[in-house]
Amino acid sequence: MKAFYFLLVLLVTLSSLNAQSLIVQWEEGKDLERKVVGEESRRLLVPSLHIEQIDFASEDALHLAVKELSPCTCVRALEIDRKVDFRTDPNDDFYGSEQGNLIRAGFDRAWDLTSGGKTSEGTDIVVAILDAGFDVEHPDLEENLWVNPEEIPGDFRDNDGNGYVDDIHGWNMIDDSNVYPLNTHGTQVIGLLGAKGNNNRGVSGTNWDIKMMVLSISTISNIVESYGYILAQRQLYNSTDGREGAFIVATNASFGVEGGTCEDFAVWGGLYEELGRAGVLTAAATANQNWDVDMFGDMPTDCPTDFLIGVANVGTDDRLYRSSGFGKENIDLGAPGEESYSTLTRGRYGPFGSTSAAAPYVTGAIALLYSTPCPSLLDRARNDPASAALLVRDAILSSTVPNTSLTFRTATGGSLDVAEAQRMLAESCNLGEAVDFAITAVRPNPAAEEALLETNAIVFSESGRIDLFDSMGRLVRQQSAIRVGGATVTLRLNVAGLASGWYSILVTERDRVARSVIVVR
Repeated sequence: MKAFYFLLVLLVTLSSLNAQSLIVQWEEGKDLERKVVGEESRRLLVPSLHIEQIDFASEDALHLAVKELSPCTCVRALEIDRKVDFRTDPNDDFYGSEQGNLIRAGFDRAWDLTSGGKTSEGTDIVVAILDAGFDVEHPDLEENLWVNPEEIPGDFRDNDGNGYVDDIHGWNMIDDSNVYPLNTHGTQVIGLLGAKGNNNRGVSGTNWDIKMMVLSISTISNIVESYGYILAQRQLYNSTDGREGAFIVATNASFGVEGGTCEDFAVWGGLYEELGRAGVLTAAATANQNWDVDMFGDMPTDCPTDFLIGVANVGTDDRLYRSSGFGKENIDLGAPGEESYSTLTRGRYGPFGSTSAAAPYVTGAIALLYSTPCPSLLDRARNDPASAALLVRDAILSSTVPNTSLTFRTATGGSLDVAEAQRMLAESCNLGEAVDFAITAVRPNPAAEEALLETNAIVFSESGRIDLFDSMGRLVRQQSAIRVGGATVTLRLNVAGLASGWYSILVTERDRVARSVIVVR
């Protein structure tokens, strides 16, 4: 018999087949040198617990060893080694074959920490999607639709007194109804954003268990009314400390007016700032035109607000897609929208592309970051929701992957990387809260051309500016505060052309002011 096993091991080894392994935990005090028939090699995995891995040349040898060791009093436990199914990869049918854009945007790595849906305190995270219509009965979507807890379905009463009768998942602003038009575009958008993940069905969204508030729109008035609905829900949540309303953190805008400007639509455009003050960011798709929206205009992506993120479409070659708009000033980053795969109406699935597909990845990134374990972020969301929104925005824009096709065509020059944004957010969370906004270092000092101003700020909006005053107190230079990057805010200060001497620095951002000094040589 021994000769047979020796021959079997030799043949298997020569044929280069993979060894099979058994994990054994020996009883303490027993003879760990016990030889097992058919074993090839062994190694201690956890010495303190007497756990070993024993390798065999074949499955037959492995199973014989199991029979030999199972009744032995020398063994506390044993099990056959095997590859695990990584639960951060959803088991949805088309994830592996069709949803490569989720991987390219970093969601597979971010899911190692959280797959989204709830904050670390257990609060439902809600995103609001404005689009033409939706298949709210799609089996891969219906579980992730927001449900208004204050409404009783089908009683034909306005239970929560907000002016909408039976607004269970949101509202159809087009027809003033809770019945939604069946529309492919909207169904594709919400599928990318929040199709139920890891349910052995179809596709996975950016967040596996997100709650989606859906609002059908066709006209600007529909858009304005929808934002009013969203704002009321989040403000109610804020004012009642989460007892009522909805914790809406983002809206998705895969629509717009190509060639329009925020000046042309001041009411609509002004709502992004209002939403932001309540703690709601918006990810907006830019024009599906190969033009510079800074020059030609695009509504809403050219709105001058810190609470809106303009998104360009990146192709599968990781370059700006040929039909996507761009703009160094108004388009913040790119996202891999082209050749996405999503839900379709009537329970189907299919391809989806264009800038409309790019924006939901960013909306999903915003929502996913709120599920990152970070108590200080949730404290901000309660006490200063606008600051929390800007912190999340800053994490997303500070963590993009450099992309040469976007270098001079977007504000960040990069593409979405939600995993890196998550890492930066977690890192800033560990830094704790700064009591006062301050410049912590000026490097180099003295300086001749340029210096970096290191601060203790985590959040810093685009409205920030730097003022330089000479020794007589006269304003000699004013410039926009340009971020360099990092977990805390570092700003670039230009001192080229200034006369040698001592200058005072004043950094202003919203209602915060920080001061320092620099010597120019």
